[in-house]
Amino acid sequence: MILSQRLYISPFFLLLVGGRTKAVIEMAKVQKKSTSIQNQSTNPLIDDLMDIGFTQNEAKTYFALISLESSSASNLVRITGIRDSKIYQILDRIEKKGFITVQNGTPKKYMAVHPTAPLENMRLIYEKEYQNKKRLINRLATILPPMYHENEDTPKLAYIIKGKKNILNHIKRLTEEAEISAVLMMPNEEIIQLLEKPIKRLQDMDIDLKLGIYYKVASSVNPLLKIQSIACECFFLIIDNRVLLTVSGWKTDKWHAIWTTETSLIEVSSGYFASPCCAYESDSTLSCNPQKKTNKKT
Repeated sequence: MILSQRLYISPFFLLLVGGRTKAVIEMAKVQKKSTSIQNQSTNPLIDDLMDIGFTQNEAKTYFALISLESSSASNLVRITGIRDSKIYQILDRIEKKGFITVQNGTPKKYMAVHPTAPLENMRLIYEKEYQNKKRLINRLATILPPMYHENEDTPKLAYIIKGKKNILNHIKRLTEEAEISAVLMMPNEEIIQLLEKPIKRLQDMDIDLKLGIYYKVASSVNPLLKIQSIACECFFLIIDNRVLLTVSGWKTDKWHAIWTTETSLIEVSSGYFASPCCAYESDSTLSCNPQKKTNKKT
């Protein structure tokens, strides 16, 4: 006699087995991802993140989060292999960088934000730091050379600069360094136009600015510019009475200039602006013309 029996399976047993099966699958996924992340120490993306300011553990953690919808800190410990005593500090630093957000709850959930915005913010920060350091280097390049101890027999510092574009770039850089005063003598309208932005920058700064323009082109200059008409075609720049850049060959394509911190040359050039022998008077006479002075007296 064959007895047939039905096997009764409790729904609670099925739920338990099913739940455990799901947990095992999830744990297998985590283990697989953990192995993958922990082997990422040579990943070039990890190196790239470290190059822009991430630590290695921050890079590994963010690299794990960016492919997840969200994750708890304990899950990230399993994935990355980072100790749980450090993971919260690491997550806090990544959040301050703007690359992740935190969802409060029990437990807290951490989510990566879209990388475009934080990367753009980081780019702007680095660009600002670069510009600040560039200005500082330019300033030191102006201030430190004259402070260098030299013997009386040691020639003063001077450089030869060649090329129109190169010289104009030096002029623009020097105008950015100005802190106290600037003297700029310009011989023609083309050069005035080329230096329009540096001149405006100098005007906007709270410094003593003196502009000298060759009298034949002075009428074409923006009337808002406070200028002095000059009787000679000269082209030089003095910044803070420390640096002189004098330019020759500007009538041709072969521009060349002398950049110097020689104090005597700076004093002569600076005095040249105020000299009555260089000023052009409104009656089209040179104030230093002896013949004209004689005629005026008679």
